[in-house]
Parts: sequence; C-alpha cells; structure tokens
Amino acid sequence: MQMDVRLPDEMLRCTQAFRAWYDLKNQRRRLAWQHALGSATLRAKFGAKTYDLQTNTLQAVLLLSFQSEGESLDFSTLKERLNVPVEQMKPLLHSLSCGKYKVLRKSPASDKIKETDSFAVHTGFSCPQRVIRIPMATIEESHNPNRVEEDRSIAIEAAIVRIMKARKVLTHQQLTSEVLSQLAFFRPSPKVVKQRIHALIDREYLERDENPNQYKYLA
Repeated sequence: MQMDVRLPDEMLRCTQAFRAWYDLKNQRRRLAWQHALGSATLRAKFGAKTYDLQTNTLQAVLLLSFQSEGESLDFSTLKERLNVPVEQMKPLLHSLSCGKYKVLRKSPASDKIKETDSFAVHTGFSCPQRVIRIPMATIEESHNPNRVEEDRSIAIEAAIVRIMKARKVLTHQQLTSEVLSQLAFFRPSPKVVKQRIHALIDREYLERDENPNQYKYLA
C-alpha cells in the first residue's frame, strides 16, 4: 500500500542520498518507496539495559517521533507527524503499546486504541532478551486483500533485484532461499517467488544463464 509517510530527518537524509545515487545510475527507472513493507532495527535504552528493537518502517518512524523520555504525545499529534491514515495508526500504536512488548505506555490503559489516547515511552519496560522483534500482524487486517498481494509482489521483486545485484549469478534454489530469508516477516511461497523471477526476466532485470537453472543480473 502506497503511503506518503512523513519520515524523521535521520531517515529522510538517507532516502534522499540513496535516491540521488539511484537516479544517477538508473535514469530509465523510477524509484518508489513502499514504507509499509520496510523493516528497521532501533537501538533503544530502557533503564540500564540496551535493546535492539526489530520493527517495520512505520513502527520505527513512530518511535522516533518521541524526542525525550518524558514526552507525551496524543493520537492526533502522532497521526499528523507520520501522515498516516487513522486505520493504519490504530494497529500501529496497538503493536507498540498493547502487544507483547509494550515499549510505549498508553493513557488511559486499555486493550483498545482510541483517538483520544495519549502515548509516551515506557521507561519501565524490561525484557530478558536483548534483541526483540515487535510483531505487526494486525496491520494487514485494514488492507484491501488485492493491495496486500500487490504490495507483497513489489517487496518480493525488490528483494530479488537487491540480492541479484549483489551476487550477480545464482541458481534458482539459492535465489529462492535468500528471498525467503529476507522476507521472513510474511513468508512468501516459493511458487510466488518463481513467478516474480519470471516477471523480472520478462522486464529484462534478469536473464537465464547457459545453465537454465541459473540466473544472471542485468545491470
């Protein structure tokens, strides 16, 4: 799903630098960011302990909206800062304040997100694991199924191109395994991965090697 997410300055500088490089190298291709499909790792300190929070891009953007431990932000302020629709904000905030890992504190406390709620960093958060993956399973419930499938196809193709650009030549099995590893957050089937490989061959991003079970990247 295409969303015009308002990124924090740290992320915005990175995307602008990458876009400038990409446009220089790929003048006939258009770069489009799919923030709803991205992932990030945030280094966060709660008390004396430091954690690596593995999140999706939207969760990371939301967490970076809090500039200090004591800052409290209401639903409408966060929505405005992220430029994300209400139907996306609710599951997003739920995952961070009502899920298994409550890294945000919600006021008033409840299991449901309301547009009158306020949020702050949960300074008392503690977990025995240092690396924490914060799930976002509920966000897809608000997506149109056709858009979910379309977004996943884009994510699969992006992973294939990224892998092949780095590796240049891979067998079908090697490429499929790497794609499945990178996209573990929604686990595409090998059959769908194969379909996206064929689509990229048709669009001349890849080609078959002399070995029909092997692919080459086309710059």
